[in-house]
Amino acid sequence: MTKNYEKIFDMVLFAILIALCFGGTSVMIPLPTGGKIHLGNLVCILSALLLGGVKGGLIGSIGMGLNDLIFYLDSPSTIIRTIILKFIMGFICGSLFSLLKRKNPKSEYCSLGLMLLGLLFLGVAIYSLYVYLIGGITFDTNTLTFNVLVPIGLFIFGIAFIVIAIIFIRKKAIINYLLISVSLATMANILGEFIFRAVLYNVIDRMGAEASLTLSLGQVPASILTGTLTFIVTLIVYPPLEKAINIIYKNIKSSIEN
Repeated sequence: MTKNYEKIFDMVLFAILIALCFGGTSVMIPLPTGGKIHLGNLVCILSALLLGGVKGGLIGSIGMGLNDLIFYLDSPSTIIRTIILKFIMGFICGSLFSLLKRKNPKSEYCSLGLMLLGLLFLGVAIYSLYVYLIGGITFDTNTLTFNVLVPIGLFIFGIAFIVIAIIFIRKKAIINYLLISVSLATMANILGEFIFRAVLYNVIDRMGAEASLTLSLGQVPASILTGTLTFIVTLIVYPPLEKAINIIYKNIKSSIEN
């Protein structure tokens, strides 16, 4: 009987998180570049940390996929990209977090990993700033350019990772597991958004290689800022949220047993 109630509780929580993911995607802040910052990624990441990679990925894929199905029905590439990428993001975050908790590596190793990620971001930020300042790099007939928000966002990520790595080097390892899982999943989503847009705009929407690349680059600032928002809010919200859900779960289990 207890196991049946546990399954019901998980199903209810799963459904609630899908609804929150759908609603969070609808809460958008438009940017001058044409992209939008939204809260759907945040719900997907939190779901993956709470319920695991597969469930978290499905919540992100279904919740944000349904939102795109309603509001972007005339853009099949957008719907396909969302369904695939959000599952990948949630799966990476939840699976990596579970793996780190199970393997329990030392906190110092995790801090070193975060510092290396920070240095990587700073390197890419410097390169994108260089490309921005010189007005772009031309490959045959196509020109690679970056919006100024790209190097700014990358610099923020890089510095944040390095500072956090230094601060938490002697803290509980679980905090570093959280940082690494969320940051890698966020990075995968940012890179995936750019690649999927460039390919799908060209293959499905028939926009041509140059137009597809230009549109994809224009969306990068929104992906970076959404990732930054997701990263910061997750670190603040996840610890108390996990405690609250565990308390609710224990109370339900206790009431059933009594």
